[in-house]
Amino acid sequence: MPVSKKCQSRAIMDIAMVHNNPASLNNGMLTVDRKFHVGMERYAASINAPLLALNPRLQDGQQIMDAVTIPVAKLPYKIETLLTDHMQCVVPADIARQRELIKSSRLVYGGGMNCARVARQCGVPYIMILEYDLATQMTVTASEAPGLARGIRRRLHCALKYFGEIVPDMRHAHSLHCNGYPVYEAAKPHNRNRLLYLDSRMSADMLISEAELRERLARRTSRPLRLLYSGRYEALKGALDAVKVARECLKLGMDVEMHCYGQGRLKAAMRELAAGYPITIHDAIAYPDLVQISRTFDVFVCCHIQGDPSCTYLESFGAGLPIAGYANRMWRGLCAESKAGFGSSIGSPGKVALSIQSMMKPGLLETLSLRALDFAKRHRFEIEFQKRVSAINAAADDITHVGSVLA
Repeated sequence: MPVSKKCQSRAIMDIAMVHNNPASLNNGMLTVDRKFHVGMERYAASINAPLLALNPRLQDGQQIMDAVTIPVAKLPYKIETLLTDHMQCVVPADIARQRELIKSSRLVYGGGMNCARVARQCGVPYIMILEYDLATQMTVTASEAPGLARGIRRRLHCALKYFGEIVPDMRHAHSLHCNGYPVYEAAKPHNRNRLLYLDSRMSADMLISEAELRERLARRTSRPLRLLYSGRYEALKGALDAVKVARECLKLGMDVEMHCYGQGRLKAAMRELAAGYPITIHDAIAYPDLVQISRTFDVFVCCHIQGDPSCTYLESFGAGLPIAGYANRMWRGLCAESKAGFGSSIGSPGKVALSIQSMMKPGLLETLSLRALDFAKRHRFEIEFQKRVSAINAAADDITHVGSVLA
């Protein structure tokens, strides 16, 4: 069946990619986060359709941490900005423009700024990107609210939004791209067309080599076991408990030292808890430096309370570090898949310390470290990125094919 002119025009329509990175368009120049721009360049080189980025408009008082400014004419993608409120919803004055941009798109990728709902209303196919399941959303939301009553209200509001808005969006989506095991499982009842991916920044050139890892393992017997924690110094990340784990290891008579790299509200409390012990609480360092430093450690201590799809897991594996930590929903799934560490009950730093002690059995630390590196190789950035790109291209082809048949 020949493709109609209408369907031919649909075949070359933009794929709208929804982002949460604030951007500024001024006098033909785009100012935006560097990581966003590099990512869009990768997408533009890999996706078989023109791309339109939809971003929140940079507002007065907002800052971009690592900003780049590029002439719009030199971009390999198009970009439009929409004004949003404090809830990241498009303001009434820009809603008509949002609908027009989405209505003229071939496919919408992502769901920020309520774009999934708008796509559904406009009859445009969309792929949702999901990172938090309901339990994680409620935990994060409640943690940001002072007081028990306010925390309960926020949890209730989160649940109502989830079942009233997010679940219907999932059910009507073309497909779901799920970052991590918890949300992948949680989305199953609502849409069977799901893709599981594990997000991290670890590209092939950032992974420790097997030769370097084996050399580190061979040297380990002549020095203390080196424990690492990196990330935000916040309660949900279990930063204080990570320090407690190191102290519990010392109580067990283990020869260990610990270094923590990050920033956050618990820094002072962590330093107080670490005083007098071979535990050092550092400020945050640049990510490339952290990648290099991580290779000099032996075990990553991860006491995350929330089951979020943190990059920490794969980035630790990329340094050949097995993980000992709390068995939140994310680490339970990842630990079972990788077999590169141990998970203990949340709130039990003593049990985490015992799991680290068990790693000292002959040959076990080496086995766990090599498993960690192998898993990181199999899920390095290039592979996970290509998995998503292939799914986007397949969806776009499917939509074009359906349009051709209907014509």
